Amino acid sequence: MTEKQKNHNRTPNSRTAKAPIVECPPEFVAEIMKRGDESGLPVIEKRNPQGCATALWMLAQGFPRTRIREKTGLSTACINRLGFRHSDTLESKRKDFAMAYAHAAQTYTDLCMEKADQLMDNPDQLAAISPDRLALTVGIFTDKAAQLSGMASAIVEYRKGTSVEDASIAIAEARARIAERMKMQAIEAEIIE
Repeated sequence: MTEKQKNHNRTPNSRTAKAPIVECPPEFVAEIMKRGDESGLPVIEKRNPQGCATALWMLAQGFPRTRIREKTGLSTACINRLGFRHSDTLESKRKDFAMAYAHAAQTYTDLCMEKADQLMDNPDQLAAISPDRLALTVGIFTDKAAQLSGMASAIVEYRKGTSVEDASIAIAEARARIAERMKMQAIEAEIIE
């Protein structure tokens, strides 16, 4: 691989995109410990500040509770109580993580666009990609474009029309009219004979 190709594959933003962070910083652990001390109660934040801080850190990033349980050793009930007691902290951290993930999404969107340009220039590589993967990518980008432009990403349609009961009544009335016509035709046929 030439130096130019290496530099082409390395964009400035690609260094900023990061995977979810499981380990929380020491200042966050100190904040959780301080809040436990301030409560005056025998809360788990005093006994296991690192585990509690890690659980809250992971909760703020949207990790499933099963994964948090595995990482921290805390029970699901304990994790839920922590989330309730520290809802204000979680909310502010979620905003921070949402911004970080938005930046990462933009980085990967840029990389995806760059990859699409490369595929357009290489028909053999493009032919190797399955249509369902391309369709999925198109769907994701279409949905994102709709969200960014203020359009609804999902459309729920409610139609008002005839109910099943109304349809049943209409069918019964139609059958009665048909039966009446057939009866009248039978009477007319007897008179003509």
